Amino acid sequence: MDKLLRNSILALLALILFSLLTPHTQAQTVTIDPAFSRYYWRNDGMRLLGWIETGGVSEYGRLVQYFEKARLEDHSATERDSRWSIMYGRVVAELIELAPYQPINGIALTYGELRNFNQLQPVPVDHSGGPMPVAGGVFIPATADQSSGPGYVVPDVFWGYMVRADRFPSGWLHGLGLPLTNAFEATALKSEGARTVLMQAFERGTLTFDPLNPLDWQVERGNSGVDAVLARGAIPVHNEPRPQTGIKSIEIDLSAQWLYAYDGDLLVFKAPISSGKDGFETVTGRFKVERKYVKKDMQGEERGEEWDVPDVPHVMFFHLGYAIHGAYWHNRFGTGERRSHGCVNLSLADAEWLYNWTPNGTTVLVYE
Repeated sequence: MDKLLRNSILALLALILFSLLTPHTQAQTVTIDPAFSRYYWRNDGMRLLGWIETGGVSEYGRLVQYFEKARLEDHSATERDSRWSIMYGRVVAELIELAPYQPINGIALTYGELRNFNQLQPVPVDHSGGPMPVAGGVFIPATADQSSGPGYVVPDVFWGYMVRADRFPSGWLHGLGLPLTNAFEATALKSEGARTVLMQAFERGTLTFDPLNPLDWQVERGNSGVDAVLARGAIPVHNEPRPQTGIKSIEIDLSAQWLYAYDGDLLVFKAPISSGKDGFETVTGRFKVERKYVKKDMQGEERGEEWDVPDVPHVMFFHLGYAIHGAYWHNRFGTGERRSHGCVNLSLADAEWLYNWTPNGTTVLVYE
C-alpha cells in the first residue's frame, strides 16, 4: 500500500511539473530560441542535441528548450563562467525520480528500471578525487565536487567519447554530468531488430555502445530530450534546425591556437594557427578586416628583431600591422608553438580558402 501511495504521489508531482510545457502539434514550426542558437550551431548541435522538440519555455524562472537528446538551460544571468552560462539540464535524473514509468527511447527499459544498475562501487585504493583509471575503465566518484568517495566505473569506450572536445566542448561534467549507474547490457530496439548494447546513465544524458554501428556512431547519446517532453504530456514537434546565415565572422582562439569562420551561427570552416610569440603577442579584441592582398612583402623591426619576408600569400589586415595570412616558412600550426611577430599564421591551403571566403569588413574576434 505504501508503495502504491508513493507511486501515486510521484505521478501527481510529475503531472504538476510537466504541465509547464504546452502540448504542440506536428504542424507547428519551431526554431531554436535566440538564447541557444549560437551554442547549438557552434558546438555541432545536430550531433550533440539533435532536432528541436519544443520552443523556448520558462521552467523555474529560467529559459529552457528541449531538443532530441537534451534540454538546454540559460544560466547567463547567474553563472559567471561563460562555459556554464548555457547548461545541459539534468533530464535523466529528473525522469528517474519523476517519471519512472517513462520508456527509454529505443531501449527496452523504463527510467525507473535504471535504479537496478545504480549500485555504488567502493573507492579505489589511493584515490584522492576526480576520475581515476582502474581495471575496466575510469572510476568517477559520485560527488558533485569530485572529492573522493564511492562512485561508478565508466568503461573505456564511453570515457574515450566523453573526453573528446568535439563532443563535449565544455567538458564531460557539463555535457553529461555524474554517472548514475554502472554500465550494463540492454536491449536496443532498432529498425533491423533487437540487439544487445552496452549502456550507462548520467545525470544529463545516456550513452550506448553498439559495435555493429558505423565506427563514428558506435557510441551514441540517447534521445532523453524526447523522453522528457513525452513525460510532460507534450508532443515533440521534431523540427529540423535551420541556421541563420548571411553575416560572416571570424573568431581566433589564441589559447587553443585555432581559427573559426562562421556564416551567421553556422560554423563553416576551422583551421589550426600559429600566433604571436612571447614579446610579440597577437592583439586581442573585436576588429574588422580592413584590407586584403593576394601577395605582399612584409617587413618589420621591433624589440631588436628584423624581418623581411617576400610574397606572403593571402594577407588580410584586421588591426594596424596585424594580419591573417599564409606562412610558407613553417608548419607548426595548432601545435601550441607560437611563431609569428603578432600576425595569425595559417597553412597555405587554409589561408587561400579563408581569403577567398572573407570580404572586407568581416568581423574578427580575437580572444584568449
